[in-house]
Amino acid sequence: MDISTATTFASGLVALIVPAFVQAFKKYIPSGYVGLVSLAASILFGTIAIVATGGFDGTYDWGIMLAGVVGVAQTVYTLVNQAFDGKLSKDSGTI
Repeated sequence: MDISTATTFASGLVALIVPAFVQAFKKYIPSGYVGLVSLAASILFGTIAIVATGGFDGTYDWGIMLAGVVGVAQTVYTLVNQAFDGKLSKDSGTI
């Protein structure tokens, strides 16, 4: 694979930051759309990270990187939500 170290690092960082970003703004997101907004944010910020580090230049490996970013971001959010017994969900009213 021809994915640069910078792209890998930036994408990994985005994958860990997006769940926190969505959590910070979830009170402004309608309850039925939190998951969709989280997915969209993962795709958006992942794409920005790949573009900023030149990950779209020359190869088709960016698709693999973007899928990884989205997967890690969604997995992190799910695991943290489970660790807090679902308190991160829109309907819980806590945290």
